[in-house]
Amino acid sequence: MCLTCDIIAGKVVPAGGIIYQDDWIILHHCIDINIAGYLIVSPVRHVETYGDLHEAEIRKIGVLTKDITAILSEFNGVEKIYLASFGEETAHFHAHIFPRYKWIIDHHAQDVCLGNKIDGAKLLSICREKYKVEGQIMENDGIRDVVAKVRNRLRKKLGLQDKILQA
Repeated sequence: MCLTCDIIAGKVVPAGGIIYQDDWIILHHCIDINIAGYLIVSPVRHVETYGDLHEAEIRKIGVLTKDITAILSEFNGVEKIYLASFGEETAHFHAHIFPRYKWIIDHHAQDVCLGNKIDGAKLLSICREKYKVEGQIMENDGIRDVVAKVRNRLRKKLGLQDKILQA
């Protein structure tokens, strides 16, 4: 099985647990990058490319991503939200929702600033290397706090019952 399928099956539990899951999609914190709010959205069904997604999966991923970026952009210190999909580490299609905090730029400006522009792809790559955590599960209260806040805000926004958003 792939990592995403293992998360869906409950064999791997991301820090803070699953934020959102329905019949089509799943949202959780990235399991190995120690940056609070770095989220992953995937279809529940195992597909390898964006082109393999059903229209319903595309809609669900798009709407959820819009909602999540709005929620994350209100967090203290978040300056921008990056969205990316590479498919290099796992074959299961997934999209990265990566909050760019002010502290990240403060620590890495010399490596990613090109004049007055930031190379977002390079920053994401540097962060994925520098803040990678060994092992499958992170134990981080900051990440758990952000996951709980995102889950609660999403629950309110969508008007969902507690049973749909897992703790």
